[in-house]
Order: sequence, then C-alpha cells, then structure tokens
Amino acid sequence: LKPSWREQSPTRLSAVAQQPPSADAMVERLTSRRHTRYNTKSNKVRLLRTPGGRLVTQVVKKKAKGPMCGDTGKRLIGLPSLRPMEYRRLKKRERR
Repeated sequence: LKPSWREQSPTRLSAVAQQPPSADAMVERLTSRRHTRYNTKSNKVRLLRTPGGRLVTQVVKKKAKGPMCGDTGKRLIGLPSLRPMEYRRLKKRERR
C-alpha cells in the first residue's frame, strides 16, 4: 500500500515551529521607571530576570568611596564606606 499524502508531508504546525524566531521576537523592550531617560551617573540600571521569566530593570546605587583623612588623603581604617544617607542611619558607635 502507498502511504497517503498526509503521512508524507509534515504538518503545517511543525513546519512553522521549526523556523527560527525573528529578531523582533527575541528583544524585550524595557521602559524606564525613573524620571530621566538618559544614562547619567545617578540613573544606572541592571537587567534582572524574575522567577516568572520577565526582564525587569533594577536601579543600581552609587558606589561609596568612604571617609578620607584630611591631611594625607588616604582612606580611614575601620570606618565603613557608605553613602551619606546610610551613615545617618547607623548607630553612633558604628559611625566612629
């Protein structure tokens, strides 16, 4: 017996699924959740993938340099390098 034409040709759905996705389908656009759209020092973001599979932006905080000696300009040992607002949140014994 000869196989019918349906058994010889692949189904229409499998032919569509075998094609590679287009370039537009691979890019996920993200909108800024902040006021400014520009790439400034205070507007840095990181891309994160959530457990649900979505791409979201996470705002990156500025890196702190820490306190310096007024005479030599070197870092002060034993003091944490934090941003100014984070110093205010510390207890007085942790700031010294």
